[in-house]
Amino acid sequence: MQKRCSNLWCQAAFGITRSDLDFYKSISNETETILPPDICPDCRSQLRCMHRNERNLYRRICGLCGGNVISMYSSAAPFPVYCSACFYGDKWDPLSFGVEYENSSFFDQLAKLYERVPRLAIMNKQSQNSDYCNYSYANKNCYQTSGSHYEEDCLYGAYSTKNKDCTDSLWIYGSELLYECMFSKNCYRSIYLDHCEDCRDCLFSRDLKGCSSCLFCSNLRQKRHCVFNEQKTKDEYERILASLKLDTYSGLEAARRAQNDELPRRFPVRALYHVQCENCEGDTLNNCKNMRSCYYCSDSEDCSYGLQLDGTYSSMDLDYMGYDRSERCYQTIGCLGLFDCLACNACWDGSGLRYSQYCFSCNDCFGCLSLKRQRNCILNKKYEQPAYEKLVSEIIGDLDQAGEWGSFFPTNLSPFGYNESMAQDWASLSQKVALEKGYKWKEDENISEVSKIIDAKSLPDSIDEIPDDILNWAIHCVSTGRPFRIVKKELEFYRKLRLPIPRIHPDERHRIRKALRNPRKLWNRNCAECRKPMSTSYSPERPEKVLCEECYLKEVY
Repeated sequence: MQKRCSNLWCQAAFGITRSDLDFYKSISNETETILPPDICPDCRSQLRCMHRNERNLYRRICGLCGGNVISMYSSAAPFPVYCSACFYGDKWDPLSFGVEYENSSFFDQLAKLYERVPRLAIMNKQSQNSDYCNYSYANKNCYQTSGSHYEEDCLYGAYSTKNKDCTDSLWIYGSELLYECMFSKNCYRSIYLDHCEDCRDCLFSRDLKGCSSCLFCSNLRQKRHCVFNEQKTKDEYERILASLKLDTYSGLEAARRAQNDELPRRFPVRALYHVQCENCEGDTLNNCKNMRSCYYCSDSEDCSYGLQLDGTYSSMDLDYMGYDRSERCYQTIGCLGLFDCLACNACWDGSGLRYSQYCFSCNDCFGCLSLKRQRNCILNKKYEQPAYEKLVSEIIGDLDQAGEWGSFFPTNLSPFGYNESMAQDWASLSQKVALEKGYKWKEDENISEVSKIIDAKSLPDSIDEIPDDILNWAIHCVSTGRPFRIVKKELEFYRKLRLPIPRIHPDERHRIRKALRNPRKLWNRNCAECRKPMSTSYSPERPEKVLCEECYLKEVY
């Protein structure tokens, strides 16, 4: 079945496959029939991501205890915001905000409820000295690491687990002393790595395994002292490395440019990053089976249209699902440990949830917010099971008649501006375009007023020339003009690795890093070696020499 996206600014053609129809049928029952969506997969993901803010954090006052709190909601939010201790405490009852369902627009009623019910300030649980970490768990001494867990002494990272002393990195695991690394695992004391594993003391390299002391290399296995994939003696390697002067900003930038310019020109790339996968379509997948149109997923099976899934099964249209197993979920974002759930946001450990947000250890709830350990609730009002089931059937009928049943929350229910949300990470819009589409926009209120500021261009070139006093100054970003500070732990990290301090604001560094990812899209191309047709996330216009999996394995082994 072919359809055209109903969003007027999109109107992209998209298909509804037999497996899609089978999935809708599998999660439907006599009272809950799910029909195919009217908007395309990209627009569906964009809509869900508009309801998630990871990195834009604000100082505000807890609405219950009056203490200072770091929050993903600015002080302009119309609803109360509670610190973690108050939110999980027993001094308030979210059921006290419950209302009766009326025979009017369900989402209008939900909007009124959302303006009254308190929300958790930040999704940050069981962490120590890591107040500025959102959607995070069990971190220690971390700063601005989002979507990360079991981290220690890490700064400005995202989507990473079990790392120590790492800065400015994405999707890294089990590593220590990494800087500007992506998609890398079990690495040590390395900088600017992409898709590397079990490496140490490597720099500006891609797709290495079991390597040490390699520079500007790609596709190597168990190598040492290589530069641009050429074997060097230890003395030769150390002379070349010293000549780069990586303790200086000018030297580091020159090396980074060499990596970006020379590696794609000299060395082939694999069409897709699939590791231990079977019957999968998408990119950057690990230990997955029967996945379709999925990206950055691991340990998942039988899912379609997924972004960053971990331990997810038999589900469709999902983003940022992770860690605890979820199954039979549809149109859901930021959840874990869910079963048989529809249109949920940031709900943990539950089943039978519909149109609910920030509900924890709940079952069979519909249109609820901020509940804990509840069952059979509608609009935060508790019912006996027969009454609950009858009213749910009525609400579904009303939603179905309005053409809204099975769709995600509308954009007006997001408390975030488009530019605050994760949608901006994947589908960047200007303020003008966002407002034209009817989206909210958040004016920046995080620009600090500083009395001592230095232009980044005036900073000493070498880390050896940076005084301790830099901690008392703000730096004027060379790219955005925004002031930013170097925190003490960050300065210690740069000195430990003998790296220059950055000249660019952390948010801009994050944006640049994310722009290095391949798009969530596949193209049909021919292998550059054997000419066999293949799918790849490298567009035909890209300069890289792209290999099919068979030719890639011959290249590296």
